[in-house]
Amino acid sequence: MTKPSQITIELLSDTTLGQGSSTPGLVDVEILHDDLGLPYLSGKTLRGLIRDSWLTMANHFPELDGAAMRIWGPAGDLGETSILRFGDAQIDASVREWINWAEHRQGDPLSPATVLEAFTEIRSQTAEDRITGASARTTLRSIRVLLRNLRLTAPLTWIKEPGEQDLQCLALSVLGTRHLGLGRNRGRGFVRMLLDSKHLTRALAQKD
Repeated sequence: MTKPSQITIELLSDTTLGQGSSTPGLVDVEILHDDLGLPYLSGKTLRGLIRDSWLTMANHFPELDGAAMRIWGPAGDLGETSILRFGDAQIDASVREWINWAEHRQGDPLSPATVLEAFTEIRSQTAEDRITGASARTTLRSIRVLLRNLRLTAPLTWIKEPGEQDLQCLALSVLGTRHLGLGRNRGRGFVRMLLDSKHLTRALAQKD
């Protein structure tokens, strides 16, 4: 039985991994990024997204109730009794290493702002007036989006050895997670998630 070691997130559309803050004079909704200017998704947020996907399908897989309890823990679990931990979803380690070097070199170093701009674009949008259907006044906002086709990888840490049903529950949850971030109703945040590889994810999800 193969135990997956990571989750890969492929962005199929531009995505806003919002952090609930702004950059004054530049964007009203900023994305989550680190000190190098590289975007990422926190492990806590990733776990919540995938767990929510499981909750939408759990009624169709009553035989996996025990596995779900082991993978996700009970509702409101503050003791972290689940057997799985999620790391932050980040850009490939080799890319991070090169950017870290480029930002700290003595001659012509890159800036974190330049790095962030290379992976993102800034879009503008307004809210719609519910009565007229026109753009509502004073609602124009600028939002930073992470560009499509980027891949993020999050490490998985197993506290205990998983069983076949545990892995099936996780694989189904991952396959069922198709959106993340802000602006889902505006065509953003469409993603594909896999455990290590497409072959392994499907094999684990289809176990009897």
